[in-house]
Amino acid sequence: MYDVKPLCKGWFSFIWGLNMRYKGIIFDMDGVLVDSEPIYLQEVIDYIIDDLKEDVDYLELKREMYKIVGASDDKMFEIMSEYLNHKYSPEEIKASMWSKELGLDYRTILNPHVLYVLPKLKAKGYKLAIASSSSMENIKKVTRQCGIASYFDCMVSGVDFKETKPDPAIYLETLRRLNLKPEEVIAIEDSTYGIQACIGANIRVIAKEDNRYDFNQGLADEIASDILDAYNIIKYWNSEENYFFSCKRLHYILITGIL
Repeated sequence: MYDVKPLCKGWFSFIWGLNMRYKGIIFDMDGVLVDSEPIYLQEVIDYIIDDLKEDVDYLELKREMYKIVGASDDKMFEIMSEYLNHKYSPEEIKASMWSKELGLDYRTILNPHVLYVLPKLKAKGYKLAIASSSSMENIKKVTRQCGIASYFDCMVSGVDFKETKPDPAIYLETLRRLNLKPEEVIAIEDSTYGIQACIGANIRVIAKEDNRYDFNQGLADEIASDILDAYNIIKYWNSEENYFFSCKRLHYILITGIL
């Protein structure tokens, strides 16, 4: 009986790279770092009912506006215009809504455990990034108010791309700025759009559980109950125990010839 450990380690390094450890974590912002989505959704509903004085069924409106959760601003305005039978153009809605100051203190909706997990990840040497469909102005506002801006090596806004989530462009650009490969990164998302963007970029993704909307979180590699749970999943995926488990799988592949 021969010792397969040296063979396993050598071939594992050759096939999956010299170091299988994940080096970067990319966070979505709205719904992951801050619980902003219900606030934004309420603002849209209030705008249609109170500002535009539209006579609509509230429950139907709420269901239809679930489509905006996780979408870019431009996509949101398109969805609103379509719901209103194009009575107002997306540009008109955008100009009208953006003239209003939300006045939200994002510290009040910072998700649990974020202030615990970010320094933990940073201390372990991970590169951290935000890839959000929000504007860069809003990303900076949120991270400054919540006191978390300094933890991130880069922040990328979907507004800067012709196509944002579910298109993978925002994640591909974030990888470029981090100088990391897809297989070296884990993303944390919540919406279907975001998860699909990760899949398109070949990035392993954890979905932060949210059952309030019609998200297809089953597309993700794993679902975490909260940010702390996501942190523990990251630790497991990056653990030596998991490394040797993968090594045993590789040994099985080498022996059986099954790929």
